[in-house]
Amino acid sequence: MHLLSVDGAGERAVVLRRFVRRDLFEREPHLAAQEAQTLGILAEFDLPVPRLLAVDPLGTECDVSAVLMTRVPGRIDFAPRDLHAFLRALAAPLPALHALGPRDGMPLYYPYFTERGRFDEPPAWVRTPDLWRKAYRLVEEPWPDAAPTLIHRDYHPGNVLWQRGRLSGITDWVNASVGPAGIDAAHCRVNLAALFGVDAAEEFRRAYEAEAGAEQHPFWDLLDALDTSGEPDVSQWHDAGRHDLTNDLLVARAEEYLKSVVRRLC
Repeated sequence: MHLLSVDGAGERAVVLRRFVRRDLFEREPHLAAQEAQTLGILAEFDLPVPRLLAVDPLGTECDVSAVLMTRVPGRIDFAPRDLHAFLRALAAPLPALHALGPRDGMPLYYPYFTERGRFDEPPAWVRTPDLWRKAYRLVEEPWPDAAPTLIHRDYHPGNVLWQRGRLSGITDWVNASVGPAGIDAAHCRVNLAALFGVDAAEEFRRAYEAEAGAEQHPFWDLLDALDTSGEPDVSQWHDAGRHDLTNDLLVARAEEYLKSVVRRLC
């Protein structure tokens, strides 16, 4: 991600996102085009998102595929002063996004963990394997009815910007797809559980349900919890300034969160 100052172009500052990982490009060569398409769709609506300026989907103009977009003001906040207000504000934009409905040409949501082949055996790092086996059995149940709509797919505090205590922007639309609205709330919840604990994830759920006027079905929470079931790595949170977190704490919170989701489903 590059912040560029441009003279004479009508934009004082713009952001250039370059997709520099060749392994990722070889696996998903359409990421730049996909993010550009999503930003183009969102430009029609009043949401705090970057505005698309240009896209180089195959790297013919840049050295790699890239998206040029406007800069959204604000900063990431992983240690809010008022956690309760933070959680309410974090939940507020989702119903407006999900009200946009499905969009033609967007990829369809699918759980990432289904790509791994056999997924009925718990990861090696878990401490309560029976809990995970129960979760795998539950996720084989039929999906709840849900009207498909545009979802961010990676909505969490690391992709939200804040300015003067207000939510000022939602970034990183490369994984946007059409799927159940509950997946966005679920993905945010699993990250909140890691950052602040299960109580915060539950408080966010209640705030989201109040905003959306609908229940957050625990099946979506289960799907996303299994999607993000890689071994916890505290380094990403340390890079973001959360040095209070440890791998042991992340493992404990991941299992406590999964237990709370399974309990709601049973």
